[in-house]
Amino acid sequence: MFPTIQMTDLMQLVHVDELRWIDCRSDLKDPSYGQAAYLASHVPGAVRLDLAEDLSGPTSPRGGRHPLPLKEEWLRTVQRCGIHPEDFIVIYDDDFTFAPRAWWLFKWIGHERVVVLEGGFSAYQQFDLPVTEVIPSYPRSNYKDDYQDQMIATVSDVASVRESGNLLVDSRDADRYAGKNETIDSIAGHIPGAVNCPFKNAISPDGRLKDADDLKEMYAGILDAASPILYCGSGVTACVNILALHSLGKTDVRLYPGSYSEWITSPEHSVE
Repeated sequence: MFPTIQMTDLMQLVHVDELRWIDCRSDLKDPSYGQAAYLASHVPGAVRLDLAEDLSGPTSPRGGRHPLPLKEEWLRTVQRCGIHPEDFIVIYDDDFTFAPRAWWLFKWIGHERVVVLEGGFSAYQQFDLPVTEVIPSYPRSNYKDDYQDQMIATVSDVASVRESGNLLVDSRDADRYAGKNETIDSIAGHIPGAVNCPFKNAISPDGRLKDADDLKEMYAGILDAASPILYCGSGVTACVNILALHSLGKTDVRLYPGSYSEWITSPEHSVE
């Protein structure tokens, strides 16, 4: 299934399909933003999934900033939202930065019918459709998980990437990859052997994926690689690159969830 959808196409589905909306608006610099924005106005029926509380697990001294939620916890979250395996899930945020993380988690649990809304909440608003402050409530579902663990690369996979020959891709901005202007992580640089492919280059200014020709050019060095491993700072924005690659039919990509913020917590791990 194509991983994104335009509002024009979504409007055709409204009359034939039951949509389940997920609001993932977030701001790493202001953790309170997403909840405040949701309470002020959201798509009717949308449930909110918080980056820290729902789309990530608890942090630890030897882990990354946004570790994956435990399998049982993510399953409980999906069940709490009243989601069923046949539901058509539409995820939105503001600028295509955070919704792909939720998309990835739904794909990981085995959900097929899940897409990210191109253009985010503002694209929905441009159609003059209703918004609400009402928080919906759904009966708990009995969702059965079917986790796709082949989507994950472990820290051991990353440590042995040079021996295995797998391509390792750093999704952060070029300056952070080069060890410059690092304001988040305590050690500047990148994982040895990684090539740089900033996730922001896949997104247009209006919060949409760039067209296929642009993406093919951007990912020219990745499309032919077998089971490439993608990471970022904490396993969130690398999902943008993963989703974009899926849009080109490249589905054997893996996420290193701990990403750079986990890598540097181990003294035995070097950086470049």
